[in-house]
Amino acid sequence: MARKMLADGELSQTSEEESQYDFDLFVIGAGSGGVRAARFSANYGAKVGICELPFHPISSEVIGGVGGTCVIRGCVPKKILVYGATFGGEIEDARNYGWEVNEQLDFNWKKLLQKKTNEINRLNEIYKRLLSNAGVKLLEGEGKIVGPNGVEVTQLDGTKLSYSVKHILIATGSRAHRLPIPGQVYSLLSFRMSKN
Repeated sequence: MARKMLADGELSQTSEEESQYDFDLFVIGAGSGGVRAARFSANYGAKVGICELPFHPISSEVIGGVGGTCVIRGCVPKKILVYGATFGGEIEDARNYGWEVNEQLDFNWKKLLQKKTNEINRLNEIYKRLLSNAGVKLLEGEGKIVGPNGVEVTQLDGTKLSYSVKHILIATGSRAHRLPIPGQVYSLLSFRMSKN
């Protein structure tokens, strides 16, 4: 039976009316915000479910991953790419400060991309483990609200799972999109807030 924390710090058992739901809280979207809300709610005794599109380093309408845009497709990969890009110039500059760099510098783009992919795979697993350790049930698929207390999760194979929930949190964040500006073809990726 689920527990809830009262304002004075005491725990109380939930009533029969409250236990009629599959989940006290269901979060649609397992980015940084959704994961944190789910974990903290579970830590306070709520029975929590969360859904996110199945993981892939490159997102689409049917794949995404726990950790969301910042961790998997935005901030973290960008920082790895920018950090990796700075070394060439710094090594060349080092020659002017007494460093002897005798070999010609070479850059392996595929190796840098693999490093980025390895890191986002690692972070995706960490986020999944954080949810599991907090007792949150993770469902991979597209979440949809089907009523005031109902959600439906469509898995990659088309299977639909329905749940009754007391509270629903929409934490879908943003989605990558190329901006319609001159020169956009030369960018790797541009972002805007999703209208969904």
